[in-house]
Amino acid sequence: MMPDSSSSSSSSSSSNASASPASPEGSESAARLSDASVVAASRESRQPLSRRGHFKSRMGCFNCKRRRVKCNELRPQCSPCRRLALDCSYPPTPTPAASPIRSNPSMLSLEDLRFYHQFITTAIPPLPLKAENGWMQCAAMSHEYDFLAHAVLGLGASHITRHTNADFNSQALQHRLVAIKQVNEQLSNPPSSQQSLDAILAALFCLITQASLIDDGLADYMTIIRGGHLIVIIIIGDMSKSVFPGFTIEGHNSMAATLTREDQRDDMTDMNDFEMSLRILEPLVQASYEHKYYGLMSQIPLAMQRSSLQAWVVFSNLFQFPATFSNEEFIELVNPENYGSRLLLIHMFLVDYVIAAICLSPDTPIRAPARKHGMILA
Repeated sequence: MMPDSSSSSSSSSSSNASASPASPEGSESAARLSDASVVAASRESRQPLSRRGHFKSRMGCFNCKRRRVKCNELRPQCSPCRRLALDCSYPPTPTPAASPIRSNPSMLSLEDLRFYHQFITTAIPPLPLKAENGWMQCAAMSHEYDFLAHAVLGLGASHITRHTNADFNSQALQHRLVAIKQVNEQLSNPPSSQQSLDAILAALFCLITQASLIDDGLADYMTIIRGGHLIVIIIIGDMSKSVFPGFTIEGHNSMAATLTREDQRDDMTDMNDFEMSLRILEPLVQASYEHKYYGLMSQIPLAMQRSSLQAWVVFSNLFQFPATFSNEEFIELVNPENYGSRLLLIHMFLVDYVIAAICLSPDTPIRAPARKHGMILA
């Protein structure tokens, strides 16, 4: 069946009408839309240009600085100087300031491991007597108390410095200062737990022993001894539950009885010489506290005639005697310009040496040999 001719004609007419060009008004409107689309598209496609980074010369050569051009700082001759055949020279490189040994005192270094090893193997303090087990417990708990860790490491560093050719004085001093600061902070609000009190006491023992190993440590040595004695009396009190239960007058004397020898008093030459030196010193003793200190020291040669143990007991009392002084008296005792007191303290260390030579057996192990090979006043 053929399609109706009239239908075909109408379809063809419709098709031609839709394909015919638009009116002039429509063409102008379409052109404006087309231009607007191009502008919008160009704006969307335009990206902000990023500035290219450049190297700013701060240590350029003298020629480039004089010519005010960029220097690429190549050595021994930069590119601009090479191109112009110029002698290229640079300003001297500034020496960086010495950095501190460690920016964070709580962080450990490999050197600290050496200091810790020195402590647990060689540098354990000689007091309290025969307290190696207690010191091992303190070493184990040092990771819980920063002040104890620094005291332990400082003592280890000073011990290595005194007994080897290595120089760790800076590290030892840094640990010491941190330990003293932190111990003072602890004492401003004393802890109540026995372990914390033991940690404070152990830190003080380490600081005392370290003071005997460093130059000009006399004032520190005497000050911390006095402070430690007062802490035991006022803050700690009962030592029976401490890791150092023997650190009492009775416990110390009882332990000393197991160490002293009575068969070595035949040769009293050193003690007699000490007594003679003490008599020469007497006219220089002036203050009342000096007379008390001198009087107690004078009893040691007499006690040695009776027994080594009695001489040791008197010396132990002398060792703690400055804790009974007033603050003013103690300051005068350690005053470096008070020559009478300074000589008294020297004699205290001398008699310590003499008593040890007479009282202790030659095969007695000395955990702190520095006190036998050099005085802290040197």
